[in-house]
Amino acid sequence: MPTVVVARTPAPGREVEFEQWLRRLVAAARSFPGHVHSDIQPPTDVHPGEWVILYQFADADSLTSWFASEQRQAIMAQGDELVVGTTREQVIALGSQPEPVTAVSSFRIRPGNERDYASLHVQVIDALVAFPGFLRAELFDPVPGVQDTTVVVFSFDNREHLDAWLQSDARRHLLAQIDPLTDGDRTVNIVGGFAGWFGAEGAPQVKRWKQAVVVLVAIAPITLVITALRRWVLPDVHWVVGTLIGNVIGIAALTWLLMPRLTKLLAGWLAR
Repeated sequence: MPTVVVARTPAPGREVEFEQWLRRLVAAARSFPGHVHSDIQPPTDVHPGEWVILYQFADADSLTSWFASEQRQAIMAQGDELVVGTTREQVIALGSQPEPVTAVSSFRIRPGNERDYASLHVQVIDALVAFPGFLRAELFDPVPGVQDTTVVVFSFDNREHLDAWLQSDARRHLLAQIDPLTDGDRTVNIVGGFAGWFGAEGAPQVKRWKQAVVVLVAIAPITLVITALRRWVLPDVHWVVGTLIGNVIGIAALTWLLMPRLTKLLAGWLAR
C-alpha cells in the first residue's frame, strides 16, 4: 500500500486561498479509484511554514494513475501562483502493512516549560522517523476544561518494532531530558492493532484514522481516571509498578467496557 508525503509552502499573503486549493485537491484524491486514506497537516514546529499532505492508495498503479490524472493536473494548474519554493514528495512506505501497533503517552508539562518541550518533541520525532517500522506520530496539546495533559500517539508496523523503540537508548536519552519538564507520572498505554475492535465479520473496513480517533476518545479519559485513582489509593507505589497496573486496567477497560459501546454508538460514522 504506497504512502506518499507531499510538502508545499504557500505564497506569502495567500495562505487562505492556498488552503482552499489544497482541500479541493485532497477532496478530488479521496474520490479517485484506489484511494485508501489522505490527510492534511497545517504547519507545525516539526515542519514550520509547510503544509503536508499524506496520500495512501491501495496499490502503486492507483497512486501513479492519480498523480498522472487529468483531474489532478487541472487542479494543480489552478494552484501554480499559490505555491512558492520546491515541492517535496517522498514515498515513505511500499508494500502491504500489517495492522499497526499504537502507543499513547500522556503527561503534564510544568508551566513555563512548553517551549523547551516543543523543541525536544522535534528531536523525538526525528528519532522516531529513523527507527525501523515507524508509521506516524501525533501530538495533542492540553484543552482547558477537557484534557489537562499533553498526549503523544505514535504507531509502528508491529509490536516488535514498537518494543525496540520503547527499550532503546535513544528513547531513554530523550526521556531523561523531558522528565525535568514534567509534573507527576508519565503514562504509556499500548493498545495494539485496532482490528479486534472494528473488524466485525462481513462489515466494511473502517478507515484507520477513524479507528485512531475512537481509540483516543476512549483512552484519554480512562488514562486520567486510572492515574487519579492510583495516586489516591497507592500514592507511594513505584512508578514501574504503577505503570503496569495502569496498563492492565486501561486495556481491560478499553477492551470490555469502552470500545464495544463506542463502536456501537458510532457505527454509522465508522461505516462511511
